[in-house]
Amino acid sequence: MNDVTTPRRNGPIARDPRERFWEKVDKSGECWEWTAFKDRDGYGKFPRGFPGQQYAHRIAYSILVGPIDTGSQIDHKCHNRGCVNPDHLRPATNGENQQNLRGARVISKSGVLGVHWRPDAKKWQVTVKHEDRSRHVGYFANLEDAKAASEAARKELFSHFQPPS
Repeated sequence: MNDVTTPRRNGPIARDPRERFWEKVDKSGECWEWTAFKDRDGYGKFPRGFPGQQYAHRIAYSILVGPIDTGSQIDHKCHNRGCVNPDHLRPATNGENQQNLRGARVISKSGVLGVHWRPDAKKWQVTVKHEDRSRHVGYFANLEDAKAASEAARKELFSHFQPPS
């Protein structure tokens, strides 16, 4: 199998993987959007030339910022999984990355993380999970107040929480 930096036996010299990588990035907005293949979760993939680092955001971070510690994840502060802008990325543990979730689960009726409707109380209930424990924040008559309370609780409890923009 040919290494991407060495010439092929009967063909042209293979191009630098960094050059091929940046051709697949649209830098026209705040988020630098990965324009090539994305997996079913929306993460960019770049399979050749960077052994062990196939996610596009990890490659961009490694090229422009530096090596990623073993076991570290790269968190998207912007919540855009297709973004490779290193200003929008940060190294994080799994727990820190989980603190920065953007929104509610797919089955949520409120559309807000940690907020669900309580028919018996006829109010929105806010519950925040932190370190495997649920913290009851309160009941709220309207969804906007519940959302604000959820974000305030996350900001208080989580060192890596970034409110959705």
